Amino acid sequence: MSVTRERFEQGMTYEAYKAQMTRNREQFEANEAAVTFDPDDLAFFAGLPHPLNVLVLAEDWCGDVIANLPVLGRLAQESGKLNLRIFLRDQNLDLMDQYLKDGQFRSIPTFVFFDADFNELGHWIERPARVTEQMAQLRQELFASDPALAGLDPDTPFGQLPEEARNRVRDAFARFRSENRDFANREVVREIRALLERGLPQARPTQQPQSVAQPRVPSRPARPTSNGAVKVSITYCAECGYQPQTLALTEALINSFMHELAEVELIPWQDGAFDVAIDGELVHSMARDGGFPEPEAIVQAVRERLAR
Repeated sequence: MSVTRERFEQGMTYEAYKAQMTRNREQFEANEAAVTFDPDDLAFFAGLPHPLNVLVLAEDWCGDVIANLPVLGRLAQESGKLNLRIFLRDQNLDLMDQYLKDGQFRSIPTFVFFDADFNELGHWIERPARVTEQMAQLRQELFASDPALAGLDPDTPFGQLPEEARNRVRDAFARFRSENRDFANREVVREIRALLERGLPQARPTQQPQSVAQPRVPSRPARPTSNGAVKVSITYCAECGYQPQTLALTEALINSFMHELAEVELIPWQDGAFDVAIDGELVHSMARDGGFPEPEAIVQAVRERLAR
């Protein structure tokens, strides 16, 4: 089900959302006041050729909403190019269930970006990938070192922990958010900018793509490429040092598909990107899915494409 202009306009403005909050508003506004932007990032958003419509799913009890929605709100205010409409998740499951994290979790906040005609440009869920990685590491270390958590599985859902354990985890995560707020805010902006740079027609890489030609192996003479051969494109952040992961994935693809690949295209990019597309269909995005894909997962995706 697509989002229409009429459905979008049913949402609350940013200020109306704040006005109806019944909890955590003080912390929300403190986080909002603390947001700062890199001038280059702000110039990017202010320089968008047309305003974008942004659908937001949120609830005021969610720590990630309190931490991350203020960043989007300030970005909208200072750039003048983001038109926000906010929906309460639990009252709008028809919208929420279109944007489930990993296809199963109703994670918030969720930011969905549309152009003026409500063509979707991309969506962002919950928190930055690097922050998720750090929080997972913190949780593992906490369960390994805190006597109150001894014997408990670090993967135990928060609501199933004993009360003292819940309090320890809650306090540790609150300290983490406070100590890493500036970093997390920058990551929110970086990931949203990267998402839009890939989604907007005018935001294309300036570097020329590099292609890896299909090699000939002396022990196995090359056969003509079949009509069903696929093209794999890997867009990677060169300035981030993602070349080893790029080359490892390329090697796995070439080793797995000697004659079924039409081309492996490497596209140097920026802003922490690592995206993989098969025949133009995005199968992994660092901004959307987090982290690097397992080579085996991409190999399997290519096999499925070849089987069509």
